[in-house]
Amino acid sequence: MPSDGLNDLIQERQKSRHAQRKNQVPYAMILLVLSCVYAFFLWRDGRGYTAFWLVGIALGFVMRNSRFCFAATFRDAFLFKNTKLMRALILSLIIGTLGFAAIQFQYLRNHPGAGYDEIPGIFDSVGLHTVIGAFLFGVGMVIAGGCAASVLMRIGEGHALPLITLLGFFIGTTLGAKDYPNWYGSMIQNTGVVYLPEYMNFGAAVFLQIAVLAALYRLALWFQNRKPEK
Repeated sequence: MPSDGLNDLIQERQKSRHAQRKNQVPYAMILLVLSCVYAFFLWRDGRGYTAFWLVGIALGFVMRNSRFCFAATFRDAFLFKNTKLMRALILSLIIGTLGFAAIQFQYLRNHPGAGYDEIPGIFDSVGLHTVIGAFLFGVGMVIAGGCAASVLMRIGEGHALPLITLLGFFIGTTLGAKDYPNWYGSMIQNTGVVYLPEYMNFGAAVFLQIAVLAALYRLALWFQNRKPEK
């Protein structure tokens, strides 16, 4: 079939699907009203909860329209030579580094000698358990066809199949909580936290992390733009 005819056929099918879609505006209005009502009750219990609720909705909206997914970040890079999502992830890490650096620097200046449980942020130990967990999580993303964010996003869009993956989340989280004491006693408690400001100047640590992330960004851009070998 000629390319023009094929394009016309694709456009005709897309128009047909668009015409068969139900009007989603009423559902959107109902959800908006319910969200506002829920925000009002959260405001009564604490303004911070309302802020978290609104930020969560905003993040969901952004991720829905950007189609952000950790699984797709690596899948697109290796299968389609497209590193757009990977570069977006690296940029988010750079922004997060600058934000947390400002918060932690201010806190440490006012509270010198603070421990890991006091400094803003989450400090976890690094060891073999990190490698095992990352490997299992990667395998799970491939089987599920997406990460936790994309699965929740698809459920919000009305897809039914990701509900099976969500059930797997619940089962896996329950089993993980049950087995965590064994992992901690046999492996995690023997590892330590790597916090770069303990080994070098705080500003140098921030600069080093941003430099590494910037180098990874350039590498991802080069990987996408490189010419295929003949």
